[in-house]
Amino acid sequence: MSVRRFLIDTDTGSDDAWAIVEALCAADIARVEAITTVCGNFPLDLCTKNALLAEDAAGAYLPPVYRGVEHPLLSKKSFAAYRVHGEDGLGGLNLPAPARTAEKKHAVQAIIDLVRETPGEIEFITIGPLTNIAAALTLAPDLAQKIKKLWILGGSAGICGNLTEHVEYNVGSDPEAAEIVLQSGAPAIWITLDTTRGSTEITPDEVERLLASPSPAGRFCALATRRLREFYSEIRGGSETYGVVDSLAVTAALYPEIMTNLVTAKCRIELHDAEKRGYFHFDTAAPEKERNAVLCTAVDAALFKRRMYALLGAE
Repeated sequence: MSVRRFLIDTDTGSDDAWAIVEALCAADIARVEAITTVCGNFPLDLCTKNALLAEDAAGAYLPPVYRGVEHPLLSKKSFAAYRVHGEDGLGGLNLPAPARTAEKKHAVQAIIDLVRETPGEIEFITIGPLTNIAAALTLAPDLAQKIKKLWILGGSAGICGNLTEHVEYNVGSDPEAAEIVLQSGAPAIWITLDTTRGSTEITPDEVERLLASPSPAGRFCALATRRLREFYSEIRGGSETYGVVDSLAVTAALYPEIMTNLVTAKCRIELHDAEKRGYFHFDTAAPEKERNAVLCTAVDAALFKRRMYALLGAE
């Protein structure tokens, strides 16, 4: 079986780091050619530092890391999820700075160059705002026909958002970027927030399994998401489970068989209504010719966890 080639675009918080580690541990089926960072969960410097630290934690190979866009396309505003992931973005691990640094080339140029050099070969896993991807598609529209596939963690198809009541975080952090990607024609599967609730969440027993694992990668993932576990407990009145939402996108990309509900829909991002700005409009009843997106709204939770924990050495 040939090894598939990926680029991961990330705003590296703790569940992003988990997802990066997972992808790098799948070397028998996948090769991460590059990691690009984008402002989302944190300022770009911290996102980039954490991407490098996640690579180190995986204990595998070290793809080049490229710094991307520092703010949304049409705004200088950025979001900061310290309350969710901790001041260091990794649950308070407070790791020393990595020995390596990011590449000098800008992430957007790196995306353009990689896709043009290997047309039809690179799959993207996007686990942050879509600013880098939108900028690349705007500067180089030909990429839409040269990207093999986009696996996008973004949007929701019926549940409340995690940025506001109406809006999912990655789309809502840069709605214009999401709309550009959505309407670009690039082949994509949107793994919606719906997949990340309920039985896909991590339980206390599973945390203990990771901590007891002989794999340093698995232990890192459990420790890096300590603050994330606390956050879920705080906002849910003592909930013991928590979501590592970015891992859903990575696992679905690596193992598409975990997806149990794929629907086509006519979609657009709300850009004008101030209250619902960033809302992911979807219409599954639209005429076939008007449908412009494929949505994954459910996964086989047991299979998802089997695949994920196998990669992290905690079967």
